[in-house]
Amino acid sequence: MKNKKWINACILIGVLLFLCCACGLRKAEENQPSSNTQQEDEKEPIEIPPRSTEEPVEEPEEPASNEEKPEGIEPEKTQPASTKPFWQSETTRLTNNIISVASAGQADYKTNGPQRGWMSKNGELYSFYEGKYITTDTLVADGYLEKGLTAGEYKILLLHGSDLAELEGTSVPAGSMGFSVFAAVKQSGKYLIASAEGRAGIITEDGLDSLLAKYNQNHGKVKRLSSASAEYERILNYISLFEGRFDDYYVREIRMDNKHAVVVFSNRANPAAIKEYILENENNFWEVVYPNAQTEYYPVTTINRYLPHFNAEVLPSYTLASWQGSIVSNQGGVEAALFSAKAISSASEISYQCATSACAYAILTNGSRYACYTENGIWKAEFVASDNAARTLLLKKTGIDYGFLILDD
Repeated sequence: MKNKKWINACILIGVLLFLCCACGLRKAEENQPSSNTQQEDEKEPIEIPPRSTEEPVEEPEEPASNEEKPEGIEPEKTQPASTKPFWQSETTRLTNNIISVASAGQADYKTNGPQRGWMSKNGELYSFYEGKYITTDTLVADGYLEKGLTAGEYKILLLHGSDLAELEGTSVPAGSMGFSVFAAVKQSGKYLIASAEGRAGIITEDGLDSLLAKYNQNHGKVKRLSSASAEYERILNYISLFEGRFDDYYVREIRMDNKHAVVVFSNRANPAAIKEYILENENNFWEVVYPNAQTEYYPVTTINRYLPHFNAEVLPSYTLASWQGSIVSNQGGVEAALFSAKAISSASEISYQCATSACAYAILTNGSRYACYTENGIWKAEFVASDNAARTLLLKKTGIDYGFLILDD
């Protein structure tokens, strides 16, 4: 029995010694690589880049670019950034810009355009009275656009959206199909275009040129037509056809280029009922395309909206609408002045008279012409040799063009 217990004790001690040896061997194996590496380093010195013993940390994101981006421009949230074409953000930025420019131009044109003679000149937004095209700088100065857009980079157009919609690559918003302000910017050889309602498409440079050609206003030299010319009578005949009656007219003037004519006239029954018609020449035939322009208080802007290819330089310098109710065919002061000047001995000797409260023009039965005006409340009459002389005299006396009173020679 004693021997059996001794044997079991020896076996137990052996197991414990085995386990201890196994643990020691495992530790030795774990330390072996560093030991071997150290030995190898001693034998063969090789430079190894130092490795950081610190825990790895996530690298911070790159700081946002310092470039100023227009407000409201955000990448599309439905599309992962990695799948976007590289030009997507630039197109979005430019689209946002031209919508902003078009919106500002539309608002400024609607609010201030008529008084300032804003119009479409060869398809681009233009200030007739200032003689210059509208740029982003103009819109910034007027308070309709924020700073930051280079004026020369953007074209500001004024045209019929329906004309733009005919071009390939366009999809004009329904609210911009009429006469509207558009903005365009060049990108990769083409023009990105938009209105206040949104993006309208991308068109080629040739496409833009063909579109603007429809709004060409260069129709030759503007001149005043002589009453002695055959074309003078032809134009009056076309007016008679339009009115449906053949009448004799008192013509103030006919101004024209090679495409349009503006006629300021009245019938002989009432010299004070002055009309202003615009005619267009098509294949050597004249047609009235804008009657009763005398009712327009802002003729440059309103006529341009209907006839954007019409050259506003053909219009007379006066605005007849501003004289409505002030023009009469019989002014008592004129008769008194003519009597004082000993030009007449009877009122029946006046064959033509047209006047306002301050100026008048009269032609006598003997053909003599008189320009009349008030000075210190007193009417005076001066003999003039021609209608141009009368116009010059009244302009000198008053600073106002009274050409609508003066009968054309």
